[in-house]
Amino acid sequence: MGLLDNYSGIGMCPRPKWQHQGVIAQFFKCALPEIYKQDLILLSEATVTDDWDDLAPDLVVFSPDMEPLCIIEITTHAQCNAIIRKCYELIERFPEAEYFVYDYERQILYQYDVENDEWLSSSEYIPVSKYLNKAMMEYL
Repeated sequence: MGLLDNYSGIGMCPRPKWQHQGVIAQFFKCALPEIYKQDLILLSEATVTDDWDDLAPDLVVFSPDMEPLCIIEITTHAQCNAIIRKCYELIERFPEAEYFVYDYERQILYQYDVENDEWLSSSEYIPVSKYLNKAMMEYL
């Protein structure tokens, strides 16, 4: 389960692991005060547009106009590279958004660096969201 899975809700298989859902719950708990303060919108597993067949990242921070600002995908170590590759579909469509992929098994967060077209790792760098005003690992 992860970014860019087009699924039909109840028929979705396999279900995300509890660790995956726990990271999402933790992010909501920690990030919502900042998100509300800025009048932004945080949704989980929502499509990035009104199209039901569109890509549905794990977490998306939207502007009040429903433009995706920050896209966060939660994944296992085994799926991390595949999810990062899949993110490029959204990067092409929404180049102004921030992109993060969190490997919850290794507790490493990757942030897309648009200027250098590369993914930076939290093991060597402190990923910060310009929208959430804090090091992203503090929310995870």
